[in-house]
Amino acid sequence: MFVALASGFVLFLLLGVHLTVKADGDTVYVIPIEETVEKGLSKFLERSFQEAEDMNAKHIILDINTPGGAVDAVLDMADTIHNSDIPVTAYVNRRALSAGAYLALNADDIYMAPGGKMGAAAIIDTQGNAADKKSESLWLAEMEDAAKKNGRDPKYALAMADADVDAKEVGAPKGELLTLSPDKALEVGYSEGTVSSLDDLLKKLNLKDAKIERSEVSFAEKVARFITHPVVIPILLSIGSLGLIVELYSPGFGIPGFMGLSALLLFFYGHLVAGLAGMETILLFAAGIILIILEIFLPGGIAGIAG
Repeated sequence: MFVALASGFVLFLLLGVHLTVKADGDTVYVIPIEETVEKGLSKFLERSFQEAEDMNAKHIILDINTPGGAVDAVLDMADTIHNSDIPVTAYVNRRALSAGAYLALNADDIYMAPGGKMGAAAIIDTQGNAADKKSESLWLAEMEDAAKKNGRDPKYALAMADADVDAKEVGAPKGELLTLSPDKALEVGYSEGTVSSLDDLLKKLNLKDAKIERSEVSFAEKVARFITHPVVIPILLSIGSLGLIVELYSPGFGIPGFMGLSALLLFFYGHLVAGLAGMETILLFAAGIILIILEIFLPGGIAGIAG
């Protein structure tokens, strides 16, 4: 019964997958980069770039408003940008902080909205503490390369990520991380201009007559983004593990087992949509469910532990 319900739930979620349409004429494809950067967002960006290529889009605009997020996810997002032949403009529509700043730096051009902010990109771990030296070294190298690739002075990218870099000329003396305002970004070559709206940006890019297509996050991707959030992942795994452990020591099959299996199903589903799991993961998960159900009829614990 549970397996049938679970299968139906997954089928319902998969119905949210976005469909691609062809577009005629000059097309600008706008991709929103919002909320926390995680693997679900990375998969959404990859799918959006593929759609832009399928419809022969002339230009891609990243509409950025994010406080940052996971480093591994944003590195994959940068690879997606670099693997595309379509020109990419980052529109810092309020905030491109931390991983968001790195993403903006990987675009061919950057424009900022009035009052926008870009920077504050020091790398931290999941507990909010400074990352280890190895991770920090990699991140600084990535920030530097992102600036250099598009002809920007790498000093300011490093100052965003390392408080030991002195950038007092733009308001970030040694000991402080750099966060650029629109004026300061324009001054140091980290912005091509300040625009008040997307329409104004299109005029700046000489694309005011182009057809606008917007990428929308599908229902399935929304679920995946929530499930792959760095805070949600350990919660689901904890509920899944505790639920199954309690169920093994309880007669029959009840609420703890249902909660545990549901949490693990959500965990695997989110990672499947986000491209972090393949069919082998689903097969292992299904085998685990079957073994746990068999434990109800075959007492002794062996099937349950294997499951």
